[in-house]
Amino acid sequence: MKLNWTVNVVLLLVVVAGGFYAWNISQKEPVNDNRIEISNLKLSDFSKIDIEFPSRQPTQFHLTDKGWRMLNPYKARADELYVYRILGILATTSPVKLPADELEKYGLAKPELKITFSNKVEEVTFLFGTYNPVNEDQYILFNDHVYLISGGFSETATFQPLELIDKNPIARFEKIKGFDFSRLEQWQENRLKVNKSYNEWSVEGDNVGVESIQMDDWFEITWEKLIATSVEPYKMDARIGYKSFDITTEDNHKITFYRIQESPELTLFRKDEGLLYRFPGDLGFTMLNPHVKIEEKNN
Repeated sequence: MKLNWTVNVVLLLVVVAGGFYAWNISQKEPVNDNRIEISNLKLSDFSKIDIEFPSRQPTQFHLTDKGWRMLNPYKARADELYVYRILGILATTSPVKLPADELEKYGLAKPELKITFSNKVEEVTFLFGTYNPVNEDQYILFNDHVYLISGGFSETATFQPLELIDKNPIARFEKIKGFDFSRLEQWQENRLKVNKSYNEWSVEGDNVGVESIQMDDWFEITWEKLIATSVEPYKMDARIGYKSFDITTEDNHKITFYRIQESPELTLFRKDEGLLYRFPGDLGFTMLNPHVKIEEKNN
Protein backbone atom coordinates (compact mmCIF):
# COMPACT_ATOMS: atom_id res chain seq x y z
CA MET A 1 0.00 0.00 0.00
CA LYS A 2 2.85 2.37 0.88
CA LEU A 3 4.39 1.77 -2.55
CA ASN A 4 1.12 2.65 -4.33
CA TRP A 5 0.79 5.81 -2.26
CA THR A 6 4.33 6.84 -3.19
CA VAL A 7 3.69 6.25 -6.90
CA ASN A 8 0.52 8.38 -6.76
CA VAL A 9 2.41 11.24 -5.11
CA VAL A 10 5.14 11.10 -7.77
CA LEU A 11 2.57 11.13 -10.59
CA LEU A 12 0.80 14.10 -9.00
CA LEU A 13 4.09 16.03 -8.81
CA VAL A 14 4.77 15.25 -12.49
CA VAL A 15 1.33 16.55 -13.51
CA VAL A 16 1.73 19.72 -11.43
CA ALA A 17 5.22 20.34 -12.81
CA GLY A 18 4.00 19.80 -16.38
CA GLY A 19 1.09 22.18 -15.87
CA PHE A 20 3.38 24.84 -14.42
CA TYR A 21 5.77 24.46 -17.36
CA ALA A 22 2.93 24.81 -19.89
CA TRP A 23 1.58 27.87 -18.07
CA ASN A 24 5.04 29.42 -17.94
CA ILE A 25 5.55 28.92 -21.68
CA SER A 26 2.14 30.48 -22.44
CA GLN A 27 3.12 33.64 -20.52
CA LYS A 28 6.20 34.29 -22.63
CA GLU A 29 6.16 36.92 -25.34
CA PRO A 30 5.33 35.49 -28.79
CA VAL A 31 8.21 34.98 -31.19
CA ASN A 32 8.71 37.99 -33.42
CA ASP A 33 7.67 37.45 -37.02
CA ASN A 34 10.16 39.30 -39.19
CA ARG A 35 8.16 38.87 -42.42
CA ILE A 36 7.14 42.08 -44.12
CA GLU A 37 3.65 42.91 -45.30
CA ILE A 38 3.77 43.73 -48.98
CA SER A 39 0.67 45.90 -48.85
CA ASN A 40 -2.21 46.91 -46.62
CA LEU A 41 -4.67 46.33 -49.45
CA LYS A 42 -7.76 44.18 -48.94
CA LEU A 43 -9.08 41.48 -51.23
CA SER A 44 -12.49 43.16 -51.17
CA ASP A 45 -11.06 46.46 -52.44
CA PHE A 46 -10.88 45.34 -56.07
CA SER A 47 -13.39 44.30 -58.69
CA LYS A 48 -11.18 43.65 -61.72
CA ILE A 49 -8.12 41.47 -62.36
CA ASP A 50 -5.93 41.52 -65.48
CA ILE A 51 -3.34 38.76 -65.96
CA GLU A 52 -0.84 39.44 -68.74
CA PHE A 53 1.93 37.28 -70.22
CA PRO A 54 4.45 38.33 -72.90
CA SER A 55 3.46 35.51 -75.26
CA ARG A 56 -0.24 34.80 -74.81
CA GLN A 57 -3.63 36.46 -74.73
CA PRO A 58 -4.45 38.25 -71.45
CA THR A 59 -6.93 36.79 -68.99
CA GLN A 60 -9.40 39.19 -67.40
CA PHE A 61 -11.86 38.78 -64.51
CA HIS A 62 -14.58 41.11 -63.24
CA LEU A 63 -16.60 40.97 -60.02
CA THR A 64 -20.37 41.19 -60.53
CA ASP A 65 -23.32 40.99 -58.15
CA LYS A 66 -23.39 37.25 -58.91
CA GLY A 67 -19.71 36.57 -58.33
CA TRP A 68 -16.55 36.66 -60.42
CA ARG A 69 -16.78 36.27 -64.19
CA MET A 70 -14.14 35.80 -66.84
CA LEU A 71 -14.36 38.46 -69.52
CA ASN A 72 -11.37 37.45 -71.65
CA PRO A 73 -10.46 35.25 -73.49
CA TYR A 74 -13.85 33.64 -72.72
CA LYS A 75 -17.07 35.01 -71.28
CA ALA A 76 -18.03 32.63 -68.48
CA ARG A 77 -18.46 32.19 -64.76
CA ALA A 78 -15.03 32.06 -63.14
CA ASP A 79 -13.79 29.36 -60.80
CA GLU A 80 -13.73 31.56 -57.71
CA LEU A 81 -11.26 29.35 -55.86
CA TYR A 82 -8.61 30.19 -58.45
CA VAL A 83 -9.57 33.87 -58.45
CA TYR A 84 -9.20 34.17 -54.68
CA ARG A 85 -5.86 32.37 -54.80
CA ILE A 86 -4.65 35.10 -57.14
CA LEU A 87 -6.17 37.81 -54.94
CA GLY A 88 -4.27 36.32 -52.03
CA ILE A 89 -1.13 38.10 -53.18
CA LEU A 90 -2.60 41.28 -51.69
CA ALA A 91 -2.31 39.79 -48.20
CA THR A 92 0.97 37.89 -48.53
CA THR A 93 4.25 38.68 -46.81
CA SER A 94 7.93 38.62 -47.73
CA PRO A 95 11.14 37.94 -45.78
CA VAL A 96 12.89 40.78 -47.62
CA LYS A 97 12.17 44.26 -48.97
CA LEU A 98 14.76 45.37 -51.48
CA PRO A 99 15.24 48.61 -53.44
CA ALA A 100 14.18 48.47 -57.08
CA ASP A 101 17.58 49.40 -58.52
CA GLU A 102 18.78 46.01 -59.85
CA LEU A 103 15.76 44.80 -61.76
CA GLU A 104 17.75 42.71 -64.23
CA LYS A 105 19.25 40.75 -61.33
CA TYR A 106 15.77 39.60 -60.32
CA GLY A 107 14.38 39.07 -63.80
CA LEU A 108 12.14 42.12 -63.43
CA ALA A 109 13.51 44.21 -66.29
CA LYS A 110 11.50 41.93 -68.58
CA PRO A 111 8.89 40.41 -66.25
CA GLU A 112 7.43 36.98 -67.00
CA LEU A 113 4.01 37.93 -65.66
CA LYS A 114 2.03 41.05 -64.84
CA ILE A 115 -1.07 41.08 -62.61
CA THR A 116 -3.11 44.25 -62.21
CA PHE A 117 -5.87 44.70 -59.63
CA SER A 118 -8.21 47.64 -60.09
CA ASN A 119 -11.49 49.27 -59.19
CA LYS A 120 -13.17 52.49 -60.24
CA VAL A 121 -10.58 54.71 -58.53
CA GLU A 122 -7.43 52.65 -57.98
CA GLU A 123 -5.05 50.39 -59.89
CA VAL A 124 -2.09 48.40 -58.52
CA THR A 125 0.34 46.22 -60.45
CA PHE A 126 2.57 43.30 -59.49
CA LEU A 127 5.44 42.26 -61.79
CA PHE A 128 6.90 38.74 -61.49
CA GLY A 129 10.53 37.90 -62.12
CA THR A 130 12.83 34.91 -61.59
CA TYR A 131 12.80 32.31 -58.83
CA ASN A 132 15.23 32.25 -55.95
CA PRO A 133 17.42 29.13 -56.47
CA VAL A 134 17.61 28.39 -52.73
CA ASN A 135 13.96 28.35 -51.66
CA GLU A 136 12.19 28.52 -55.06
CA ASP A 137 10.25 31.61 -54.00
CA GLN A 138 9.76 34.27 -56.67
CA TYR A 139 10.90 37.88 -56.89
CA ILE A 140 8.19 40.45 -57.56
CA LEU A 141 8.16 44.19 -58.03
CA PHE A 142 5.45 46.18 -56.27
CA ASN A 143 5.28 49.82 -55.31
CA ASP A 144 8.96 50.48 -56.19
CA HIS A 145 10.31 47.64 -54.06
CA VAL A 146 11.37 44.06 -54.72
CA TYR A 147 9.90 41.28 -52.57
CA LEU A 148 10.24 37.50 -52.39
CA ILE A 149 6.98 35.53 -52.27
CA SER A 150 5.68 32.01 -52.84
CA GLY A 151 5.83 30.86 -56.44
CA GLY A 152 2.32 29.47 -56.07
CA PHE A 153 0.74 32.79 -57.05
CA SER A 154 2.26 32.87 -60.51
CA GLU A 155 1.70 29.12 -60.94
CA THR A 156 -2.03 29.68 -60.37
CA ALA A 157 -2.05 32.65 -62.74
CA THR A 158 -0.37 30.62 -65.48
CA PHE A 159 -3.18 28.05 -65.62
CA GLN A 160 -4.79 27.88 -69.03
CA PRO A 161 -7.92 30.09 -69.15
CA LEU A 162 -10.17 27.05 -69.72
CA GLU A 163 -9.10 25.75 -66.31
CA LEU A 164 -10.23 29.00 -64.70
CA ILE A 165 -13.86 28.59 -65.83
CA ASP A 166 -16.31 27.36 -63.18
CA LYS A 167 -16.85 23.64 -63.77
CA ASN A 168 -20.21 23.57 -62.03
CA PRO A 169 -22.93 23.59 -64.72
CA ILE A 170 -25.31 25.17 -62.21
CA ALA A 171 -24.07 28.43 -60.67
CA ARG A 172 -23.97 28.73 -56.89
CA PHE A 173 -26.70 31.39 -57.03
CA GLU A 174 -29.00 29.17 -59.14
CA LYS A 175 -31.14 27.11 -56.76
CA ILE A 176 -32.77 24.16 -58.50
CA LYS A 177 -36.54 23.83 -58.18
CA GLY A 178 -37.36 21.24 -60.82
CA PHE A 179 -36.39 19.10 -63.81
CA ASP A 180 -38.22 18.48 -67.06
CA PHE A 181 -36.87 15.23 -68.53
CA SER A 182 -39.90 14.64 -70.74
CA ARG A 183 -37.98 15.12 -74.02
CA LEU A 184 -35.37 12.44 -73.28
CA GLU A 185 -36.06 9.05 -74.90
CA GLN A 186 -36.26 7.11 -71.64
CA TRP A 187 -38.88 9.50 -70.23
CA GLN A 188 -40.90 10.52 -73.29
CA GLU A 189 -43.59 7.91 -72.68
CA ASN A 190 -43.98 9.00 -69.05
CA ARG A 191 -43.48 12.73 -69.80
CA LEU A 192 -41.44 12.93 -66.60
CA LYS A 193 -41.06 16.10 -64.57
CA VAL A 194 -39.85 16.24 -60.97
CA ASN A 195 -40.13 19.24 -58.66
CA LYS A 196 -38.63 20.14 -55.29
CA SER A 197 -40.38 22.28 -52.70
CA TYR A 198 -38.41 22.71 -49.49
CA ASN A 199 -37.62 19.09 -48.50
CA GLU A 200 -40.38 17.42 -50.48
CA TRP A 201 -40.29 16.08 -54.02
CA SER A 202 -43.28 15.73 -56.33
CA VAL A 203 -43.63 14.21 -59.76
CA GLU A 204 -45.60 15.01 -62.90
CA GLY A 205 -46.19 12.52 -65.70
CA ASP A 206 -47.91 9.31 -66.63
CA ASN A 207 -47.63 6.24 -64.41
CA VAL A 208 -44.79 7.57 -62.27
CA GLY A 209 -44.46 8.06 -58.53
CA VAL A 210 -41.77 9.43 -56.23
CA GLU A 211 -40.35 8.91 -52.74
CA SER A 212 -38.66 11.99 -51.29
CA ILE A 213 -35.91 10.09 -49.47
CA GLN A 214 -34.79 8.32 -52.62
CA MET A 215 -34.97 11.56 -54.59
CA ASP A 216 -32.88 13.32 -51.93
CA ASP A 217 -30.22 10.63 -52.34
CA TRP A 218 -30.28 11.00 -56.13
CA PHE A 219 -30.08 14.80 -55.96
CA GLU A 220 -27.23 14.74 -53.43
CA ILE A 221 -24.97 12.50 -55.52
CA THR A 222 -25.74 14.24 -58.79
CA TRP A 223 -26.90 17.83 -59.17
CA GLU A 224 -26.49 19.28 -55.68
CA LYS A 225 -22.69 19.69 -55.81
CA LEU A 226 -22.01 18.74 -59.40
CA ILE A 227 -18.56 19.38 -60.88
CA ALA A 228 -17.68 18.60 -64.49
CA THR A 229 -14.38 16.96 -65.39
CA SER A 230 -13.84 19.74 -67.94
CA VAL A 231 -15.64 22.61 -69.64
CA GLU A 232 -15.11 24.35 -72.97
CA PRO A 233 -16.82 26.74 -75.41
CA TYR A 234 -18.90 24.88 -77.98
CA LYS A 235 -20.94 25.65 -81.09
CA MET A 236 -23.82 23.23 -81.41
CA ASP A 237 -25.15 22.19 -84.79
CA ALA A 238 -28.89 22.56 -84.26
CA ARG A 239 -29.61 20.52 -87.41
CA ILE A 240 -28.58 17.30 -85.68
CA GLY A 241 -31.57 17.39 -83.36
CA TYR A 242 -29.95 16.70 -79.99
CA LYS A 243 -32.27 15.70 -77.16
CA SER A 244 -32.60 18.27 -74.39
CA PHE A 245 -34.00 18.79 -70.90
CA ASP A 246 -34.76 21.81 -68.71
CA ILE A 247 -33.89 22.81 -65.17
CA THR A 248 -36.05 25.41 -63.43
CA THR A 249 -34.60 27.53 -60.63
CA GLU A 250 -36.35 29.02 -57.60
CA ASP A 251 -36.61 32.39 -59.36
CA ASN A 252 -38.39 30.63 -62.27
CA HIS A 253 -35.42 30.89 -64.62
CA LYS A 254 -35.25 28.03 -67.15
CA ILE A 255 -31.89 26.49 -68.05
CA THR A 256 -31.79 24.23 -71.11
CA PHE A 257 -29.16 21.53 -71.57
CA TYR A 258 -28.63 19.57 -74.79
CA ARG A 259 -27.28 16.04 -74.49
CA ILE A 260 -24.52 15.95 -77.09
CA GLN A 261 -23.12 12.56 -76.12
CA GLU A 262 -24.05 9.90 -73.57
CA SER A 263 -21.23 7.33 -73.83
CA PRO A 264 -18.41 6.79 -72.96
CA GLU A 265 -18.90 10.11 -71.18
CA LEU A 266 -21.88 12.42 -70.85
CA THR A 267 -21.46 15.80 -72.53
CA LEU A 268 -24.04 18.50 -71.92
CA PHE A 269 -24.26 21.80 -73.77
CA ARG A 270 -25.69 24.67 -71.73
CA LYS A 271 -27.39 26.81 -74.33
CA ASP A 272 -27.42 30.19 -72.52
CA GLU A 273 -23.71 29.98 -71.69
CA GLY A 274 -22.46 28.39 -74.90
CA LEU A 275 -20.40 25.92 -72.85
CA LEU A 276 -19.97 22.16 -73.05
CA TYR A 277 -19.64 20.26 -69.77
CA ARG A 278 -18.17 16.74 -69.56
CA PHE A 279 -19.01 14.08 -66.94
CA PRO A 280 -18.00 10.44 -66.35
CA GLY A 281 -20.40 8.01 -68.04
CA ASP A 282 -21.67 6.32 -64.86
CA LEU A 283 -22.40 9.64 -63.16
CA GLY A 284 -23.96 10.97 -66.35
CA PHE A 285 -26.42 8.08 -66.53
CA THR A 286 -27.51 8.72 -62.94
CA MET A 287 -27.88 12.45 -63.55
CA LEU A 288 -30.54 11.87 -66.19
CA ASN A 289 -32.38 9.06 -64.41
CA PRO A 290 -33.87 10.15 -61.08
CA HIS A 291 -35.16 7.63 -58.51
CA VAL A 292 -38.82 7.57 -59.51
CA LYS A 293 -41.20 4.61 -59.49
CA ILE A 294 -42.75 3.36 -62.70
CA GLU A 295 -46.32 2.36 -61.84
CA GLU A 296 -48.52 -0.13 -63.60
CA LYS A 297 -50.77 1.33 -66.25
CA ASN A 298 -54.44 1.53 -65.43
CA ASN A 299 -56.64 -0.49 -67.79
